[in-house]
Amino acid sequence: MAMINILLSDFSFDEKWAYENLKRILKKEDKVCICALTFFDDTKTIEDWNRQFKKGQGYYYRLYQDVFKRYGIHSIEWIEYFNDSYQQMKEKIERSSVLYIPGGAPDLFMKRIRECRIKKVLKNYKGIVIGVSAGAMVQLDCFHITPDDEYSDFQYMNGLGYLQDFDIEVHYTGSNHQKKYIKKVIEEKQIPVFGIKEKGGMIIQNNQIECFGQIEKI
Repeated sequence: MAMINILLSDFSFDEKWAYENLKRILKKEDKVCICALTFFDDTKTIEDWNRQFKKGQGYYYRLYQDVFKRYGIHSIEWIEYFNDSYQQMKEKIERSSVLYIPGGAPDLFMKRIRECRIKKVLKNYKGIVIGVSAGAMVQLDCFHITPDDEYSDFQYMNGLGYLQDFDIEVHYTGSNHQKKYIKKVIEEKQIPVFGIKEKGGMIIQNNQIECFGQIEKI
């Protein structure tokens, strides 16, 4: 199966703005693996993780799962950072046809996949990869982080390397602050930057980029 990469800013991809573009890609027989490793570093224990992600308890559990109901998908597994062994993580990823990387902290995601020794497993993935916010950023070979409430400094980071030759600005509003750092990326990297607004996204397949909804190529 050829890889399909879906890059989004917002997790509500069951709404019309996204559904009309993704329904030809996501099928009811798909098996989803939610790679919930993008949480911020204030999640330090299994109890912290459960409050966010545990079935029947975690706030994000239904939030991340329910979007797939619109597509008729019910086979969903989670990567459980505090519980799963390397082998369990590897098997969950490899038996899935859709890998979902939620939003959060892109730098901590890259740190955790190295720590869990699953970076190579993810780099070799051949299915559909859906990334929201941080989950979109880490699909690139190199991405930038624009300073915000969570990150005080601009920085470049290496990602999973699924996609090359462009960069993205998630949660794009067209603010002067964002434009300042987008200009820096364009000048230093000599590549285009796509500004993905809340109701916008990108589909990349066979090196072809398809944009939908609210998105600007800068």
